[in-house]
Amino acid sequence: MRENRYKNIQAIWLVALMGFISGFFPYDTHPANFAWGAKAPEQLTASLDRKHARIGDTVWLTLEYRIPDGGASTGKIKIGGIEGFTVVEQTAEPGLIRIKIFVDRLESVQTDAVTLAFEDKSGTEQMLTSGPVSLTVDSVLGEKPADAQLRPIRDIILIKGFFRSYWQWIVGVAAFILLLSGAYRWYRKRRRRYAAAGMMEPPHVSARKAIEVLEREKIFEKGGVKAYYFSFSEIMRRYLESLRHFPAVEYTTEEISRQIQADIDRKLLSLLRQADLVKFADTVPTPARKEEDVRLALSYIDETCPLSDDPAVKEPPHRIAGRQA
Repeated sequence: MRENRYKNIQAIWLVALMGFISGFFPYDTHPANFAWGAKAPEQLTASLDRKHARIGDTVWLTLEYRIPDGGASTGKIKIGGIEGFTVVEQTAEPGLIRIKIFVDRLESVQTDAVTLAFEDKSGTEQMLTSGPVSLTVDSVLGEKPADAQLRPIRDIILIKGFFRSYWQWIVGVAAFILLLSGAYRWYRKRRRRYAAAGMMEPPHVSARKAIEVLEREKIFEKGGVKAYYFSFSEIMRRYLESLRHFPAVEYTTEEISRQIQADIDRKLLSLLRQADLVKFADTVPTPARKEEDVRLALSYIDETCPLSDDPAVKEPPHRIAGRQA
């Protein structure tokens, strides 16, 4: 019994002694860093390659980091705390990030704590943190700014530019050029319009030629009775449209009958109704009736065509006979 009690007392004293020793000699329990009196390295350190710079210089900020076990870096490097600096360039490799900074201010800069984002085992974003960094911007006046001789800044001299001196003339010339260009374009357009009107055949000449072409094609004689009367009706409708100035091509025969007012135009209604019977009622006229329809159409054109002073335009025989009488 005494021996067991003595052994228990020895074990208690041994544990107490080890705890007392561990207080004076701390060690890291991580296997990779296990050493008496050794501390685990910091996870993020930030440092500048120099502490003093002048405006216009560039300095390098170096970030050394160690991501905890099980963690991983994020897809995009997220660094916080350096918002006071102007970043020119940035390079990264495992465990090391280098940032080139442009000094663009006169006052010295001290950042807050520098942070670097990473993801832990569960995928949650965490932050590695380092102490702040500072940069002292030296004066460009030298080591003794008080002894520097400063030259006075001259007053700003306003210089009138060429456009400000002659803008009225420039605007006037530009307006004149635009006006002249518009007048020339209007003249050309009007000239083309009159030239086209002079070259255009009178409606009665175009109608007679169209009937002559239709007769030469022998469509009726080849059995195309409906095709012939469709074309024949359209020729006469177009002539009536140019003569009376309403859309006769688009109107039905009954609508045309409500539009015409001259007695001579009613002569054309019989031809249009005869064409409608052929086109829509399958009526087949005899060749003699077709010839009579053509004669009536040409007679209507002759009676309604305008008188012309041009000797090249032949007038209908009945007009000549009437004038001679």
